[in-house]
Amino acid sequence: MRSSHFHYHDKTLSNDQEPTILCGIVNVTPDSFSDGGQYNSVDKAVAQAQKLIKEGAGMIDIGGESTRPGSTYVAVEEEINRVVPVIKALKEVTDVPLSLDTWKADVAEAAIEAGVDIINDITGFLGDPRMAQVVGQSQAGAILMFNPVTARPDHPGSQKFPEFGDQSVFTDEEKAAFKEMPIEDVMMAYLDKSLERAHEAGIDDDRIMLDPGIGFGLTKRENLSLIQKMGLLHDKGYWIFLGVSRKRFIQNMVEEAGYNVDVSTEQGFENRDEASAALSTIAARQGIEVVRVHTMAHHRIACQIGDAVRLADQMEDVNFGAYADKK
Repeated sequence: MRSSHFHYHDKTLSNDQEPTILCGIVNVTPDSFSDGGQYNSVDKAVAQAQKLIKEGAGMIDIGGESTRPGSTYVAVEEEINRVVPVIKALKEVTDVPLSLDTWKADVAEAAIEAGVDIINDITGFLGDPRMAQVVGQSQAGAILMFNPVTARPDHPGSQKFPEFGDQSVFTDEEKAAFKEMPIEDVMMAYLDKSLERAHEAGIDDDRIMLDPGIGFGLTKRENLSLIQKMGLLHDKGYWIFLGVSRKRFIQNMVEEAGYNVDVSTEQGFENRDEASAALSTIAARQGIEVVRVHTMAHHRIACQIGDAVRLADQMEDVNFGAYADKK
């Protein structure tokens, strides 16, 4: 049974019959796949975060390095210079929890000192050997992601991504075994190693969320299979942090169904977000605690529907009248 609470610093979030939390994305980068360069200054990033919060975000995830296919490594000092001023500025205007998307311990250390609440590590503490220690010495929360690119570096889907830190964390024998295993078994084996590092660093389970790593070097079927089997992470006792917004496999499904997905057109852009929101409805129905999204309008209403189905026993038992006659 999963924990009903998530702790960071002196704050507590609850999932005891609570709605799914929407985590708004603020990328302080020139090259993110969806919004690169749009918020590449402190003022613009803070304004976007405040807009997302006003529209319903209960958490903000800040990123200073793109991890899209084809992206390039950002030096530690440059990443710190991008994100720390944004963290400090947001801490002055909001108490919504802030997470930092980074796999580098030095960046995390600077961000924690600046006041960030949660470290969102896309390598699940396996990319930088110091990361677990840095988080463990603080009271920040942690999001540990299953990274298929690290687990299966020779997979065709992984070849499009950069390396995320330590590529020797798994032996050749383990990597060979991963090639033959169902993707959910690879995910569980990977996250077991992540959790081992977290526990060794003194990080309690109620400070940890798990992320299935949707979109990172996975096939379409594997992405959908992991979304279908999110209960495996709840069964381990952890909150789930899910990022599916605007991922390529969604665009592929929409395009195959005959819809416009040309994001240079208004309709194509809208179709991609509507399709992403459909998965947010599924996530909320499954009781996934946090969904990471680019926009609020689509995902807020989507999660409200999923939450309503999941929390049906809390709903008022309303009787509806007849439709009014049309004039």
